[in-house]
Amino acid sequence: MTHRKNLLKAALLFSSLTLLAAVWLHAAEKSPQSVHVTIGTILASNQKDEIDAKCKSIEKQLRVLKYRSYRCLKDESQNVAWQGNGVFQILGGRSLSVVPQEFRNNRIALKVRLTEGQKPLVDTTVRIPNRGNFILGGIPGGPPNEGGALVLSISAAAQ
Repeated sequence: MTHRKNLLKAALLFSSLTLLAAVWLHAAEKSPQSVHVTIGTILASNQKDEIDAKCKSIEKQLRVLKYRSYRCLKDESQNVAWQGNGVFQILGGRSLSVVPQEFRNNRIALKVRLTEGQKPLVDTTVRIPNRGNFILGGIPGGPPNEGGALVLSISAAAQ
């Protein structure tokens, strides 16, 4: 009877360890290694009634800002490691820092910091759906002689 109990304990221990290893390996497979971050710089103004074809996919989000015209000025992408720092240059001598912080429930938490020189303009954390985007709008200072405001489209996809 003791031999049988020992055999049963060994089988139970082996099964538990195998299950634990399988769960750990599955979790490791699901953990993204980096985040593909794309920053779109858009000029919003009231000069015309038109929206750039490059902005059509986010038109609904842009219309909330109440401008009549949206023109894509620049797109920039980087693969950023978790807890790494992606830095993007924004028109007007500004800098946007994006730090991927967490991936949970298919949502990505990003620490977003917009600075002008040493002066912070925005410093916040946003949670967006994986492969989703966030609009940061109404930043004064579009290109000279064009007026309007800059809008940043921040999108992220776990890799």
